[in-house]
Amino acid sequence: MGEHDDSDKSTTRVDRNHSNKRSSRRSRKSRGSRKWLKSPFLWLGLLVVLALAGGGAFFVLNSRGDSASASDNGSPVADSGSSTDATATTGEVPLASSTQQIVAEMSLEEKIGQMMMIGFEGYEPSPQVTSAIQEKHIGSLVIFGRNINSKEQVAAMDASLQALAAQAKQPAKLMIAIDQEGGSTRRFTDIGPFYSEPMIGEMGSEAGVAAAQQQASSAARDLKKLGINTNLAPVVDVSDGWGSIMDGRSYGADSELVTELGGMAVRGYNNATTISCPKHFPGHGSADGDSETTLPTVDLSLEAIQQSELPPFQQVIKEGAPMIMVAHLSVPALDATGTPASLSKPIVTDLLRKNLAFPGVIITDDLEMGAITASMSVGEAAVAAVMAGNDMVIVGHTTENQLLAYDALLAAVKSGKIKEDDINKSVTRIIEMKKKYRLEK
Repeated sequence: MGEHDDSDKSTTRVDRNHSNKRSSRRSRKSRGSRKWLKSPFLWLGLLVVLALAGGGAFFVLNSRGDSASASDNGSPVADSGSSTDATATTGEVPLASSTQQIVAEMSLEEKIGQMMMIGFEGYEPSPQVTSAIQEKHIGSLVIFGRNINSKEQVAAMDASLQALAAQAKQPAKLMIAIDQEGGSTRRFTDIGPFYSEPMIGEMGSEAGVAAAQQQASSAARDLKKLGINTNLAPVVDVSDGWGSIMDGRSYGADSELVTELGGMAVRGYNNATTISCPKHFPGHGSADGDSETTLPTVDLSLEAIQQSELPPFQQVIKEGAPMIMVAHLSVPALDATGTPASLSKPIVTDLLRKNLAFPGVIITDDLEMGAITASMSVGEAAVAAVMAGNDMVIVGHTTENQLLAYDALLAAVKSGKIKEDDINKSVTRIIEMKKKYRLEK
């Protein structure tokens, strides 16, 4: 223990000497540091550095503020410029959406097929409809009473139709549609909606709202069991009262009530993931005839149309209607030329697409109706309809007219009469709608 004690004392003296030396050096450094802190050159240098750093930060923040302001203002010019700058800087091309990629890989013939909805004869796929699906790439069908024998038969038929589309490697499932409005226009009597629109309208606002949504959801679920994924309903025309062509199909003559009930019906279909198609834009209730046989006229002022006929369509757009049907009507207040609404660019594009900002699919009423065929061929009408801004055309009855429409559209694009870019936009909307309503292949 004694030897270890002596060693510790010696070590202590050495440590103290080193410690004293280090303290002396620190003292000298401290005095040197204080001299530098008092130097005016140090503070001048720091001020210069801070000024430069502050200016750079201000520049960055100001640039970010400008960018945010352009974005907040929603200026398409500002957004476009930012995108261009980013592309130029990174050398990257913005990626197309999955739907745009699908459309880019489609042939022109396939695109035209997606833009048509056709009908056919019989209780099972006929050779004509089989050819239409597999060779003409038709992407949508409409079922009438002539196709219905029983619910079991319809379910089997629809499954066979979808199998044909899958074999043809179509980009999405078929849209299979029906007119199941309720009331006088219904293809099935034993499934919903069991209440007609006039009956729902007579219930008044409170009860009617619940009934409109419930009946739509019920009909949608029943139709989906049979393979029908689209209902060409609701009717949102405002009836002109007793004697109106829409008196037995519309919710009524009260525009506010029709607006409310039509919106709730669309909500019901959306909740059941079923495509609805409010009709007949811009409003058939005040027409002086039936477009099945002749071209009717809606002789209302622009003010009356804006106050009465358009609000129901504005409401269904607000509720997210995926598709709207345009009628064969002459509406001088909207198009002084008397061109049928379904073929009128001022009505289809300027009013519905732009003014009312409808982003979904626009489809014509059946082009084989007398309102159209009295003055032109179905092929001519199909081209006029697409040029007016429709995304889809219905040719519901004869194979001959369906081929005329298909060939006319194909020729119009190839000749440059219709821009393929417009075709691409329409097909993109159609495929997007199918994807949204779970009709992906």
